[in-house]
Amino acid sequence: MTRSTTHPVPAPRPAPAPPRRAHWQALLTAWRRSGLSQAEFCRRRDLAPGTFGWWKHTLAREADASRRTARPAPARAVVAPTFVPVRVVPAPVPSPATPVGPSPTADATLEIVLARGRLVRVRGAVTAPWLAAVVAALEAPAC
Repeated sequence: MTRSTTHPVPAPRPAPAPPRRAHWQALLTAWRRSGLSQAEFCRRRDLAPGTFGWWKHTLAREADASRRTARPAPARAVVAPTFVPVRVVPAPVPSPATPVGPSPTADATLEIVLARGRLVRVRGAVTAPWLAAVVAALEAPAC
C-alpha cells in the first residue's frame, strides 16, 4: 500500500502592520544615512540581520510596486517638425581658447547632419558663434 502525503501550501503572509512598517522604514533610513555596512548597523543596534534584510527587501518591493502603479505623467503635446531653409556660409574658425559652453534654453530643437552621416541634435536657443564652434570642433580632422 502506498501512502501519499501532501504538504499544505503556506498561505501568503499578510502585510505587516503600519506601526511596524514605520518603525522599520525609520531604521532603514537611519542605516542609509549612517554610512555603515548593513551588518555593522545591525550589530550596533542589536538587530537580527535576517529580519533587517527581510524588511529592506519587503519595503523596497512595495515602493517599486507603488511607483509602477502611480498615475503616469500627462502626455506632452506632439509638435510636428518644421523645416526651414538654411544658407551655409563659411564661418571663421574659433580659436582653441574660445569656450564652448551650454546654450541658453528655449523650446526649439535643431538637427544637423554632418559629414559621414553624423547627426547633431541641439535643443534650446543657441548663438551662432556657439553653434559654429561646436560644428567646427566636430568636423575637425581629429573627430
